[in-house]
Amino acid sequence: MKKTTSYHLTSLLLLAFVGSSFAQRHETFAERPAKRLAFVEKMKERAFRDKQEARAWAKARGLPTREERGGRLRELMAIRDGKPLYYATLNKMAAISTATDLVRNTSPYNLNGAGLRVGVWDGGSVLSSHDELTGRVAVKDAVPTHYHSTHVAGTIGASGVDLNAKGMAPLVGIDSYDWFDDVGEVGSAGASAPNQLSKIYLSNHSYGYDIIDSSYYHFYGKYTSDVRQMDQALYGLQYCLPFAGAGNDQSFATYKDGYDTITFHGIAKNVMTVGAVRDAVNGSGTARSLADATMTTFSSWGPADDGRIKPDIVANGYYLYSCDDTGNSGYRSIPGTSMACPNACGSAALLVDYYDDLFPGGAMRASTLKGLIIHTADDLGNPGPDYQNGWGLMNTLAAAELLRDYAVGATLRLTEATVTTSQRSDSYTFQWDGIGPIRATLCWTDPPGKSTSVHDSRTPVLETDLDLKITGPGGSYYPYSLSYENPTNNATASGENNIDNVEQVYIATPVAGQYTITVDFDGALSGGEQWYSLLISGARSDSDGDGMPNSWESLYFEGSTNAVASADQDGDGSDNYSEYISGHNPTDPNSVFAVTSFTAPESGNTPFIITWDPVAGRIYNVSWSHGLIITPFTDISGDLPHPANSYTDAVERIDFQNFYRVDVRLAE
Repeated sequence: MKKTTSYHLTSLLLLAFVGSSFAQRHETFAERPAKRLAFVEKMKERAFRDKQEARAWAKARGLPTREERGGRLRELMAIRDGKPLYYATLNKMAAISTATDLVRNTSPYNLNGAGLRVGVWDGGSVLSSHDELTGRVAVKDAVPTHYHSTHVAGTIGASGVDLNAKGMAPLVGIDSYDWFDDVGEVGSAGASAPNQLSKIYLSNHSYGYDIIDSSYYHFYGKYTSDVRQMDQALYGLQYCLPFAGAGNDQSFATYKDGYDTITFHGIAKNVMTVGAVRDAVNGSGTARSLADATMTTFSSWGPADDGRIKPDIVANGYYLYSCDDTGNSGYRSIPGTSMACPNACGSAALLVDYYDDLFPGGAMRASTLKGLIIHTADDLGNPGPDYQNGWGLMNTLAAAELLRDYAVGATLRLTEATVTTSQRSDSYTFQWDGIGPIRATLCWTDPPGKSTSVHDSRTPVLETDLDLKITGPGGSYYPYSLSYENPTNNATASGENNIDNVEQVYIATPVAGQYTITVDFDGALSGGEQWYSLLISGARSDSDGDGMPNSWESLYFEGSTNAVASADQDGDGSDNYSEYISGHNPTDPNSVFAVTSFTAPESGNTPFIITWDPVAGRIYNVSWSHGLIITPFTDISGDLPHPANSYTDAVERIDFQNFYRVDVRLAE
């Protein structure tokens, strides 16, 4: 009796769905302009009072209140704990390092910051007549120009008269302030909603406390009243993200080997704190190279005293070439986190610009922009976050690509939502895309914490304790955490993070199947609600609805919507959609799902053995029939998940002819 076989490819399309619940919104501080105005006035009065006290202190001792010392500008601003407190100042290569050159005036993005304004607070005003900035600087505080302010502004937005000094956002506008009453001015100038054209969505603060000697070490990492006030201002804005330099105090190696050396605004929860690495550029100076993004010897390291992850990110801060205030065509090179900060801030301006292009009149919340940059940063140093590099080197291109995916229909890539006292949890369910790891990043603008005068206080300053967790076939996955007591250790991910207002869950090698992301909270909520921003990678997104995920189409067709499901790209007899389902390469005629061998005995009907090449994330079924036209196929194997690659039929088939079929589908 002759036994014959046939095989047939079938597929099951799995639909991912998203669940998210919303309750009636409560009035929040961000919606109370009167309270915001009162806060601004309070900050102005406090800054004036602090300045008067500081001037009196200096006059009584015959000391200057403002001076250049060791190449740094510093100015006496207040007396804290009986000590004089000074504020002190802390691009072709820079653009390559953050992958900004790949979206700046470059198709398909063509971003330049036109129509957007960035606030620059610094030790003097920007030279508004500089050839690189002319016509785009509004001097808000009538103070003398300073090279540091001008250099920062150039890194953000120099037009490129000298191509080596071209800024990250070459058409952006600059609002120039001095650093007196910075918190109050940010509170007044910052955006609290989308489409506020007269407001700023970004600001740059490349300065911090001047740590004069060891008697000032107690300011390191401390959540002081000055830090708290910045968080309070930003909680009332929600759409303004300041960038703060981490500081240049790592070289104080006698203090905790360089760790816990960040001060002032860099300790705030709701800012983007930026450390400095060397050029992430190859030897020829033409391409981005993460291997070259080594840590500088000066960039301050975290943590904050309560163990929070600081800095948030790093950028190029090693001798950036930019504008000088010596004249309208003056330039100079300067190192420092003062330079890394505007490298990141100017790059972020392009992302704000791009979001407005994609969604005219819209804007990302500050937590969304911060989360987006952290989510797409390239990991440096220890795996995951660390206290030297934060979440890694900013990657403007990767951030722009995520926004583009979101705009063309991959809605699960970016979510802005709330939890409330009546709706304490949101969940998002999706299928893994089968291509790479799963990453989810949660970020929120947290209410101001309780300031402290205690050195190295371990008490968390987190007010709203949101929690992020992913559950899936491999179990439950938790966000990264770092240890203050062991700052050099790798991040762990064994439980809830109750310290940071940025959380990230990373699954390096997901098991195929369905995953659920949960956002909930412990304790109480200020005002009865908390907005949050959630970024997700690894969720299957299908912008054109053809059953093939964006990531798979991009992998093989150089675009998220370029493949035609019914087309047979490589002419191997299997269309593109079928190749996706089976897990094969649609551009390689030698890569196709097929039975690789079968064994039919010469005599007798058993056993019959059929084999195939299995692919991860797929389930196989073997069916039998004695006819191809009328008689249906019957599943005889049940589910055979990867790595199963064969089936043995031990049942004696007495029919004259027998047909076998191997079906493949995506794992549930």
